[in-house]
Amino acid sequence: MNQIIPHHQTITKVKVPPSKSYAQRAILAASLGESPMQIKNVGNSEDVRHITSLAKQLGALVEKQDQSLMITGRINSPESELNIGESGLGCRLIGPIAGVLLKDYKIIGEGSILDRSMAPFLTILPQIGLKCHLNKNKLPARISGFAQGGEINIDGSMSSQYLSGLLMTLPLLNEKSNVKVANLTSRPYIDITLDVLRKFNIQIEEPQPENFIINGTQNYQLKQAYTVEGDYSGASIWMVHGALKKGIQINGLNPLSVQGDKAMLIALKKAGVNYEWVNDTLTIYKSIIQPFNFDATNCPDLFPSLVVLAAAAKGTSTFLGVNRLSNKESDRGLVLQEEFTKLGLNIQLKGNQMVINGTGGLKGGKINAHNDHRIAMAGAIAAALTNEGAIEIIGKECTSKSYPEFWEDFDLD
Repeated sequence: MNQIIPHHQTITKVKVPPSKSYAQRAILAASLGESPMQIKNVGNSEDVRHITSLAKQLGALVEKQDQSLMITGRINSPESELNIGESGLGCRLIGPIAGVLLKDYKIIGEGSILDRSMAPFLTILPQIGLKCHLNKNKLPARISGFAQGGEINIDGSMSSQYLSGLLMTLPLLNEKSNVKVANLTSRPYIDITLDVLRKFNIQIEEPQPENFIINGTQNYQLKQAYTVEGDYSGASIWMVHGALKKGIQINGLNPLSVQGDKAMLIALKKAGVNYEWVNDTLTIYKSIIQPFNFDATNCPDLFPSLVVLAAAAKGTSTFLGVNRLSNKESDRGLVLQEEFTKLGLNIQLKGNQMVINGTGGLKGGKINAHNDHRIAMAGAIAAALTNEGAIEIIGKECTSKSYPEFWEDFDLD
């Protein structure tokens, strides 16, 4: 399906969706406990639905109550074939976690996840006693053995999600574990994992950076309902929209969040955008955008929003972290270059660097979302920069992966 966004479309108030990064971790954490736990504000994104399905496949009883889930873990026997849908995080978390509950299991997926490498499993899982077989480094994954703790060394340069999977698994094992990580990228996502684990009564020590000490025989527990905080990734789209149009009030964010995409506020300051907080409401003011430089290595999901912001500036902006974009829902760096060229924006990719030569405006046109939710949303807000004409998004439905209410919030049919 396609979506046409007129250049005059203006939104001045919005509530952001729940963070799927937090929601997915919390749902799995609850499924690993043995007492009922309530997760509030989970949202309706595809990734959350996939993780909820995984919780059930692992044997949890899941009852939906409006925007909440009541989860009781280990009620039923886990399934030996686990379908992670298109959730990359779900795959990398469930790889080791299922080894606590099953001796032999298979991980399958759907859509774009089948084209993404899972090669790190081949070096990580054997260190906790699990054998793994992949199809040319991709799914399906066949895993067997008995998970056990101990001394573990991993390379964190491919994705921090593999480390998150270990951090959620190792507390359940009998042995004490010592995990040492080299070349860790996306550290903020590990901080999200640790934040969720603390809420579920799991203790992990970090005596030195990237060295994690985990005692075994811990139990996942909640003293009260867990509420998922708002998503900075989705909010970044509205931040740019507000700065380019008439300003915007964004509700539902945690000002003290450890989400890596909160760094969008740093990028806004660099670009000359003014904003202020009142409790959990962030107000972005219409601003004159200046060229800026920004390191997005630890927040690669911000690239699409950053590209639109840089397009609004007259001059050259430079971003680092392009090497983090090739294993997303699309090869996001190349797709941004290809699709925004159609709108008149000059984007150059130089190794790990993206250089954007902004002119302060874009022309209307048609772009393909490439089944990438963040490309579709960036294309929508890019319409704010067209002096005339609209932008048409091919494949608008992909926004359901992280933000199913996006087009409704954009006040479009």
